Amino acid sequence: MLKKFLYIIIAIAGGFLSGYLLLTFIVLGGTTEVPDLIGKDIVVANQILKEKGFYIRIEGYEYSEAPTGTVSKQNPPAGAKIKSGREIGVIVSKGLRFNILPDVTGINYEEAEKILNEKGIPIEQIIYIHSEIYPEKIVIAQRPEPQEGGKSIKLLVSKGRRED
Repeated sequence: MLKKFLYIIIAIAGGFLSGYLLLTFIVLGGTTEVPDLIGKDIVVANQILKEKGFYIRIEGYEYSEAPTGTVSKQNPPAGAKIKSGREIGVIVSKGLRFNILPDVTGINYEEAEKILNEKGIPIEQIIYIHSEIYPEKIVIAQRPEPQEGGKSIKLLVSKGRRED
């Protein structure tokens, strides 16, 4: 009777031990640490995730201090342990957004360019048109407007009067 009781105790203990080990393997087995992607170019971040067995999911874009085209946020965060094959969500930086752009309308293009360069605001596009009102090389309009803010600026510049 004692032997039978001992076998039952050993069987129960063995069952608990094997159940614990199986559960630990299923729940914790196959986990990998999430790499730090912040500041990495989106193409590089994707390659790093592939090497670790993860997939990238772009969850959106935002203006941030991170350079354009780099990861500004990630979820789950770096260092978290998750199963391979999962997606890592990232937010991609659109670069800096200037809250207030200077008003360069009505001034000479060279002066406008100097002001914008000093503030680090890139000129995305310059469109030249003939104008009966504005003299040559005067900035007629800008997009976005000063109060709208933005990350770059487009200028409409006068070519002066059309000569026939």
